[in-house]
Amino acid sequence: MRHTILIADDEKISLHLLEKYLLIENNNYSITKAFDGKQAFDQALKFLPDLILLDWNMPLMNGEEVLRKLKSQPSTRNISVIIVSAAISDIELEKAIDAGAFDFVKKPIKRLDLKARINNALILHEALNDIEFQKQRIDTHIDELNKLSLIVKETDNSVLIISPEGEIEWANEGFKRMYGLSLEEFSSRYGNNIYEASFSKDTIRNKIEELLETSKSVSYISYIQGFNAIVDKWIHTTLTPIFDDNQEIDKIVAIETDITNSKRYELNLEKKNKEMLELTDKLQKTNDELHLQKNLIQEERQKTDELLESILPHHVASQLKTIGYARPRDYRRATIMFTDFKGFTKSCEHLKPDEIVKFLHGYFTVFDDIVVEHFIEKIKTIGDAYMCVGGIPLRNRSNPFDVTIAALKVQNYMTNLDKYDPDGELPRWNIRLGIHTGSLTAGVVGKIKFAYDVWGDSVNIASRMESNGEVGRVNISGSTYKYIKEFFECEYRGEIDMKNRGKMAMYFVNRILPEYSEDIDGMLPNEKFKKFLHSL
Repeated sequence: MRHTILIADDEKISLHLLEKYLLIENNNYSITKAFDGKQAFDQALKFLPDLILLDWNMPLMNGEEVLRKLKSQPSTRNISVIIVSAAISDIELEKAIDAGAFDFVKKPIKRLDLKARINNALILHEALNDIEFQKQRIDTHIDELNKLSLIVKETDNSVLIISPEGEIEWANEGFKRMYGLSLEEFSSRYGNNIYEASFSKDTIRNKIEELLETSKSVSYISYIQGFNAIVDKWIHTTLTPIFDDNQEIDKIVAIETDITNSKRYELNLEKKNKEMLELTDKLQKTNDELHLQKNLIQEERQKTDELLESILPHHVASQLKTIGYARPRDYRRATIMFTDFKGFTKSCEHLKPDEIVKFLHGYFTVFDDIVVEHFIEKIKTIGDAYMCVGGIPLRNRSNPFDVTIAALKVQNYMTNLDKYDPDGELPRWNIRLGIHTGSLTAGVVGKIKFAYDVWGDSVNIASRMESNGEVGRVNISGSTYKYIKEFFECEYRGEIDMKNRGKMAMYFVNRILPEYSEDIDGMLPNEKFKKFLHSL
């Protein structure tokens, strides 16, 4: 079945990443996109998608407002909604669930987790459509019950209509074929209330209570042993609520399916599997050891996969796991940033090695948070040097802006360290920072100790930008300046002689221009600037 999925996210890169994940998993998905909350609601009304992937924090209407409007409309009430957000509090998550969200996925997204949640949501959507289909045909009026009787007369399934109090009001002919008794004969022998007549009394009571509480379909499997001289049976039952005009549960439809053959086949497989396990036990010390080894191997494999995914970009990790190597990729435009602590060696003369590592970790953790916020790929740290690149592994046109904004935030943090570290836990080191935009190649080389790295002349130029920079300043090349000059306050430094390079134009970036800045210091882009970045 071809499903329509609406993706709503004001972050263009996140939106495209979600779209890419979906098309990788199933190219039959029909994808519709929205860039703010209002557009998401309008698109939902227009296209009636099977599933909505909804960002929580969006302009015009936030996730909660969109959810409540969707659930207030009959045409969109049953659309499954999955909240996709990088930062959402427990209180906001509770609001999302109360407003009707089906599930929640946290950014950065794990593809398999997203796939499982989407499958569950689509299954729920199809189930709700089935419920709506039956609701249109089932009402309290006897004529509509007769119509339902004609529809289900020939089915081998047993169909019952039950009141919320458990009274059995109607059964089709499939009921008699399943149990060997008509509803009248069954009621006279076992009673007309499902709570007393059921062969799984505790289960049916718990399941109906769950249905009444959640207003959602529930299912369970019952084992009937030698009932009415019939051989043992396994019955799968689905209980579906039917609502009246006031959205109160009016009836419960129970559809029972005889799964005896498939259950016997399953039990037969289990028996054979047990025999195979017993045979295997003769070659192993104990069955417990076999299961322990299996679980340990699986846990280690999962740890390895998670470690690989945390070290390398997703597409690189996938290639390494599937074909044993990763193909390098060429990027026509990427932006490289280097940082280095001035006088680091001298400042560490009186520090112990573990203290140096602790302080570097403290600084680089802050840098990591900043670059992740701006979709920048951290490449590596070498001693006190930190390197990251914008525009890889996912290509984008905003990388000169993203890296420049991140650089301003890094220098702002270092310059105002007394504000961010009032207790003086970190040493007051000075930092140089350089940026260059150009072409490069990215990938993994070698066959052990994999590391994602970049190569090219642009990398060397970015390193020179850092070494020729000044403490507390953001030093950029003329190439980067060409892209960002209309949005940042830049200070021309002139043609500066670089080692083995000759003279190159360099600029200091002081701040975002006031007309594009949200804060007085020019560190944060305003909505006008963000809109421009989203349009790239």
